[in-house]
Formats: sequence, structure tokens, C-alpha cells
Amino acid sequence: MTDTPVEESLFQIIHCFHQYAARQGDVETLSLQELQALLTDNVPRFMDSLGRKEPYYVTELFRAADKNKDNQLCFDEFLYVLGKLVKDYHLQYRRQLCARHCAQHSLY
Repeated sequence: MTDTPVEESLFQIIHCFHQYAARQGDVETLSLQELQALLTDNVPRFMDSLGRKEPYYVTELFRAADKNKDNQLCFDEFLYVLGKLVKDYHLQYRRQLCARHCAQHSLY
């Protein structure tokens, strides 16, 4: 049986985390620099379209996710980052749907 699209996506997220975590230091955690690289390389349109390239955005996201304040993100802490990204993507998606609906019905 082949993986479903969601199963494949989950595998890719796990693989991506470990690929970037292995770049320096502890291979089970992401540093701020590793998180910055992961986001820049893997969600570039998101980073561009929502103005997320600002250094403070990733820094604040990192600080909020780093629950134990060790300046590293373990996989569980990385899940917080993913949650924020999915939430922001969802909001962007909803705005696009609303804009398209309003344009189709001359509501602007």
C-alpha cells in the first residue's frame, strides 16, 4: 500500500527536520541558524509573501518555541513552529478565498 499524501507530507517534515538539525552541533535539535535556513529554503514563498524574512520574525518564533530555553529546538519544540506555520498558511488561504469570492460577486 502506498503512502497517502498526508503520510508522505509527515515523513517529509520529519526528514527535513533531521536534515537541517544534522548541519551543526546536536543532530537532534535545531539552532536558530538551522531554523532560519530550514524556513528560507523550504517555505520561501511564505517567508516572502508575509514579510517573514525580517530577522526578528524567526528569532521571536524560535524564542517562543524554545520552551526549555536551551537555545535549541528539539522535535517537540519544532512542532510548535509547524503549528504556527500551518495557522499562518491557513489564514492566508482563507484571505485568498474571501478575496476571490468577493471579486466573483462584485463585493469590492
